[in-house]
Amino acid sequence: MTIYGPGGAGTRERRRLHPGVLTLVGAAAVIVVAAGAYVVMRDPATEPVASASSVAAAPVVSSAAASPAAAPAPDGLATGTWLVSPADAKDRYLTVTGEYARIAEVPEPLTVVAGLADDSCFTFRDEDGKYLRHFDYRLRFDAKDDSELFRKDATFCAEDDQPAGSFRVRSINYPDFFLHRRGTDLYIDKPTGDDSFEAESTFSLQAAS
Repeated sequence: MTIYGPGGAGTRERRRLHPGVLTLVGAAAVIVVAAGAYVVMRDPATEPVASASSVAAAPVVSSAAASPAAAPAPDGLATGTWLVSPADAKDRYLTVTGEYARIAEVPEPLTVVAGLADDSCFTFRDEDGKYLRHFDYRLRFDAKDDSELFRKDATFCAEDDQPAGSFRVRSINYPDFFLHRRGTDLYIDKPTGDDSFEAESTFSLQAAS
């Protein structure tokens, strides 16, 4: 036997959705549409690609560090690492040949430090750590020892009245004797009073590259 449920107006009334449900459905639809729009906007394929010209115009940063510039030569004698030259022969240099100090064509940097016997004066050191000192009046480079004699032999005091860019030095323990070149050899000598001696005992510093 077939049984039919009630029909008519009452049935249609029960099948109508509740207003709250319709509100939730509408809100969900808005959220879905907004999410879809966001995904489209974030798609990498839609992002602008930098033009070749803008890439080429970008500054290039070198990974190599700039080489520090050599320190400029001072007006007179000063601490630092320098090339020491006769003031009238800038293409010649104070160097070491064997154990003796000589003037030669090949540059050899020397380090000028505060004087071993008096820090207001100066001492010269070569690249091997040996010090310029006078021995029997001749200039040579020797390994340092702790004796007072060595410290004094290796200490030279600069004259104050020299033209800019040049210097003259006298021995601290023989104050009447100046560092002086005899040809290519170096000695401490007493001034002779003529212009040639002054020229031969005047030196200058150049920047060591």
